[in-house]
Amino acid sequence: MRWRFIDLDKVDSIAGAATFDAIMKARSKDMVDDTILFWRPSKSAIYIGYHQLAYEDVYVNICRKKGIPIIRRTLGGGTGYSDENQIIYNIIFREDKPEIPTGPRNVYRFILEGVVEAIHTLDIDDVSIDGKRFGVYVNGKKISGSGQLTSKGIVNAGGSFLIDFDFKAMSELLKNPVKNLREGIKEPEDGMTYLRKEVMGITIDEAKTALREGFEKILGKSYDGDLIPYESELAERLREKYLGREWIFRADMRQKRRKKLKGK
Repeated sequence: MRWRFIDLDKVDSIAGAATFDAIMKARSKDMVDDTILFWRPSKSAIYIGYHQLAYEDVYVNICRKKGIPIIRRTLGGGTGYSDENQIIYNIIFREDKPEIPTGPRNVYRFILEGVVEAIHTLDIDDVSIDGKRFGVYVNGKKISGSGQLTSKGIVNAGGSFLIDFDFKAMSELLKNPVKNLREGIKEPEDGMTYLRKEVMGITIDEAKTALREGFEKILGKSYDGDLIPYESELAERLREKYLGREWIFRADMRQKRRKKLKGK
């Protein structure tokens, strides 16, 4: 297996989503190899899954007042708060790759094993995968969530890896900050953890190294690569899509139309 590794580090909050969208399109045309992508939002943002209702999950007006973008992913998964203290990863590959099991649930379990391996590398023993919510837990608390998309034979399995976390900011912006946590959790702090709480003094670079090594244990070695011009140019063009109200609130608008039709 030949894997390209790209670390964008800190990028504009829309650029990450537009970039993995562009990589998927390039991979579907066989222009690039299967890719492990790392990136971090350069400023705070709310990321919502493809099917999520923005107004149901997010205090939209507060986000507007604070200038915090709401970004709808092409991937599924829930709604979350992101900033530079998270590594967001996207594992992008051909669906027919024989070394990786097929089917969304199997892909989730397989890819999340890479996160588990990364955490074991940091000498943390109590690590598990929640097969219901497809998150990774350390000492019983969530440290990594995930989402997935398959389109035109290309799979994108993405997730977050928390280095640090701003619980206050999340609680101000999300209507139900414990929605994606295990049942019975009342406060986010009771259901989530982050690496700097579990590993004293860990740096972003150390976390990146551990995460890359974790994925390489399940996928095979990767080589350092760069975006090709097609990907960079397409990602730039896709910004207009991600900035558009029709995209950000697509699920809300569809629900509103359905209710209107039912009322007739």
